[in-house]
Amino acid sequence: MLRTLILCCALALTAPAAAQPSQPAQDRSNARVLTSAASYLQVQTLSSSIMGRYGAGGVLVVDCGLDVPNTTLRARANAAGPRLRDALRTAVSTYANTYYRPNTAPDPDALVRVMQASVDRTLGAPGARVLLSNVVYQGR
Repeated sequence: MLRTLILCCALALTAPAAAQPSQPAQDRSNARVLTSAASYLQVQTLSSSIMGRYGAGGVLVVDCGLDVPNTTLRARANAAGPRLRDALRTAVSTYANTYYRPNTAPDPDALVRVMQASVDRTLGAPGARVLLSNVVYQGR
């Protein structure tokens, strides 16, 4: 269900961009970009170790981006890039070590709630939407 929603969001973001004349490509740090929509901000891959009883129990890896349609808020998000990445890493770590149970499938809804609250708090206003593209649990 969530994968379908994410795919629909990604397709919806690319349709308006394809209808407009081409604009100069933005410099992106990741080679794999989900969409070329101007409102989409790619976030570097986030990961967190998951603590078990006897040490690290695995790693949670998250690929995501932000959809920020408001241009003023998008400029604020671009300027706060390092703070946003830190807030998102902290959110992934909080989810991995508080809500996640090792050797089970990650709950993308709970993960997005934690990440969204972190993004809203960092930017000081709602309006930037967290979009997950990949959530992987790698056991040890």
